[in-house]
Amino acid sequence: MNIEKMFTTIDIHVTGEAFRMIVHSSLALNKDSVELITLSKSTFTPEKELLLNEPRGHRGINGCMVTPSKIADFGLLFVNQENDSSFRYSGLVASVTALLETGNLTVKENNLYTIETIHGLQTVYATYENQEVGTVCLQSDECQVIKKTEDYRVVEVDRLRRYFLFDLPNSIASIQMENLASIMKWGRQTTEEMSHRNCLFDGIILMEPVTEDEVKSVTFEKDGNLLRSPGMDSTFAIFTVLRNGASHVTKFTNQSIFDSKLTAQAINGTNEKYSIETQGFVTGEHQFIYDQDDPLKNGFLLK
Repeated sequence: MNIEKMFTTIDIHVTGEAFRMIVHSSLALNKDSVELITLSKSTFTPEKELLLNEPRGHRGINGCMVTPSKIADFGLLFVNQENDSSFRYSGLVASVTALLETGNLTVKENNLYTIETIHGLQTVYATYENQEVGTVCLQSDECQVIKKTEDYRVVEVDRLRRYFLFDLPNSIASIQMENLASIMKWGRQTTEEMSHRNCLFDGIILMEPVTEDEVKSVTFEKDGNLLRSPGMDSTFAIFTVLRNGASHVTKFTNQSIFDSKLTAQAINGTNEKYSIETQGFVTGEHQFIYDQDDPLKNGFLLK
């Protein structure tokens, strides 16, 4: 075995969404700010594929790397799959949880931690007791419905990321695991159709109302992959649609097909801004080896 590089990661999940946080690697960033770091398609491609692809990872793994920051407690760089979002709120929860529980982030009395990202400075509130992070609370930026059609609504989250929201079609009985095959088929067809129309989107959301203040949903990413959680962006987007329809709901729960939940609260006096309180759970620490002689050294993805 020809060991050229070794990587150490901490794996965390947030309501089912998996993150692989790179804490030690041979990647030479040598920058003081994440704003100065640009990962092109060719930059660090072997390393990213090694850590995120099968057999070491899978399509649902999200990569993130902690970087130094002059303006925050730390910087966070997302190194996700091809064509995936470069920012995820769940990554803030995952990184703060992992850093605090491994002693790599100094505990603050006010429980407020700042994180520098490519979308600016983010602040989270994290409780910490008995060497464990209890809950992490964060807030969205402004969200708005920008288009309505007979088939779907389009919502911009943080005025940056765009989601298409569809009601459950007659071809799908309900958002339940026993209907997963038909749900996946619908998701693949819809993402392909919207892509062929040259529509720009970060996700396609299929939703089914449960009560006035609860919805069950699934989110498909740009390549048709199913998001493994209710999704924070999805929760903000659905909440915006509900409130745009003259609903006076101030607290809303979004449930995934896997029965994990996220509950958002409308922030009074704001233009469709929301807060979410949730938890991250460390699932393991891993070491990965880059072996030039391995015929699958860069891994693969099943689609």
